[in-house]
Amino acid sequence: MRQQQEHIMSEATSAVIGAGIVSFLPGISAAHKTKVKLALAMAERATETACREGLVEDWFAYYRNQLKYMGWDAVSAEQLHWPDQRRARQADQVLETIAVTAGEHFASAIGISMQKLLANPSVLQELERRAYERQHFQLLPCAPAGANRVDMVLYHETDTRSAFGAGFISHKRSYRNVRAELIRFNLLAFEHSFLPKVQDRVVQVSMQRVLDYAL
Repeated sequence: MRQQQEHIMSEATSAVIGAGIVSFLPGISAAHKTKVKLALAMAERATETACREGLVEDWFAYYRNQLKYMGWDAVSAEQLHWPDQRRARQADQVLETIAVTAGEHFASAIGISMQKLLANPSVLQELERRAYERQHFQLLPCAPAGANRVDMVLYHETDTRSAFGAGFISHKRSYRNVRAELIRFNLLAFEHSFLPKVQDRVVQVSMQRVLDYAL
């Protein structure tokens, strides 16, 4: 069962995990996609549990620290992903934020994933439900960054519950509370240092949070 789930996950180009959309640029292997989605799902699960128990107030900070613990590289992402100052501003504020944070290739990938999500109503509804409940929305575009490493943007947007109603992805929002940063995730560290400590049951429950689409 676990191998079958991993195969399905590895074939997808995009996924919804909680209130977030994950996308992959070309060059990331199927095995690496699976590990990235598993890490994000485990961070999501741990953060949701901690919030439900009233242990944290800042969802994004806790989620970020979970990823850091799992396999965040001490080395910052390479400068080649950063855009130059002459880059034209994009009309869409979400994609503009991601482009400024990490480069237009990240923004383009997540833009395609957002469009494809509109054609997957069941997955879209789950994203909308989570965003409405939590009053936040995340975008997590990923790009290859050398051997066993993936660069990813963590885009986190919070707003009032009414801002995350049905169809919110296509609507203009306030964008008052947005955080975005580029990080480098070490998949080898995740696989060999973190995963061996995790029970299979936790892995299986976490993988169930991944809703793949755009197959």
